[in-house]
Amino acid sequence: MKSMTGYGEGRGKTEQIDLLLEVKSVNHRFLELQINSSKEISPGMEAKIRSEVKAKVARGKVTVNIQIKRIKPPTYSIVANQVVASRYYKLLNQLSDSLGLGEGVSLSHLLSLPEVVYLERSEENADKIEKALFQALGKALRDFLRMREREGKNHLDSIQSCVKSIGDSLPLIEKEFSLAQEDYRRRTRKSLQELLEKEPKEKIINEIPLLLSRGDISEERLRFQSHLKECKRTLQKAGPIGKTLSFILQELHREINTIGAKSDSFAISRLVVEIKHYLERIREEIINIE
Repeated sequence: MKSMTGYGEGRGKTEQIDLLLEVKSVNHRFLELQINSSKEISPGMEAKIRSEVKAKVARGKVTVNIQIKRIKPPTYSIVANQVVASRYYKLLNQLSDSLGLGEGVSLSHLLSLPEVVYLERSEENADKIEKALFQALGKALRDFLRMREREGKNHLDSIQSCVKSIGDSLPLIEKEFSLAQEDYRRRTRKSLQELLEKEPKEKIINEIPLLLSRGDISEERLRFQSHLKECKRTLQKAGPIGKTLSFILQELHREINTIGAKSDSFAISRLVVEIKHYLERIREEIINIE
């Protein structure tokens, strides 16, 4: 079991840059991935980061922050664009001849024109940046996943404690149900005897199934026990189980609500309130589980 909350960071370095990469996540219904990168990171590198994260994370809102600090300022080269200069030279000479100026084109003329000579930034080898980036990502993801696993273990311990407490309450409900059934049958017999004195027998016969089923919670108890067993089995599974547990919890809530509504026993009502308390604690844990 893993939590959807986690944090990890990693660092990378080349001759000219120092890189810090953070991975953090919070709860979310699905997987939502946001990457805040630097202009030094190419779209191709960003796509690889997305692939790496998605291979290891199933749910949560995940943010990857990439910070790059230059150790050395970038270097520049002076570039002379001979192709552009030749075209300028040819065009200017043609213009001079057509206007009858008789002036030749000098180097100073060409240097004053755009794109003839310019500064070009010497980019560091992209392979070096990518290597540093994915070293940092690997370290960040390892720490990030370890934290999610630690948090997941805490959630698991808490849920299992609640499940045990609920399981301990079920025999008490069984006992109280048996006592309540005896009392209910006694009261039902008395009610039927009174009705026989006032109502036709045919009408009373039609009422008997309703009277007998009104306080019967046998089916709900069996379904509740079945869902609780399924919850225990699910907790032992590897991989994402948050959505499955949410569904099981809904079913447990439905059955315990019906038990509470159908039973007029104070003791059972008190136990139902306790079980609902544990189910709510489980719900609070489940919303953090992947």
